[in-house]
Amino acid sequence: MDINERIRECQEAVELLLDKKILNVKFKPYNHDCWRLYIVTDKGKLVLTFCKDWDCPVIEKRNF
Repeated sequence: MDINERIRECQEAVELLLDKKILNVKFKPYNHDCWRLYIVTDKGKLVLTFCKDWDCPVIEKRNF
């Protein structure tokens, strides 16, 4: 996958936050070189995992 495709995927994943009300956020370390940002919205939860060597975060969408 080239960098432009990866950037497009990242953009689409972050756009999951649009039109949602953020109710709570929590930031936690994850493994040695990674971090997780837990975002609770009025329509579910998003978990963004960032690692030092990654181009962009992995985003998981979780429903209540």
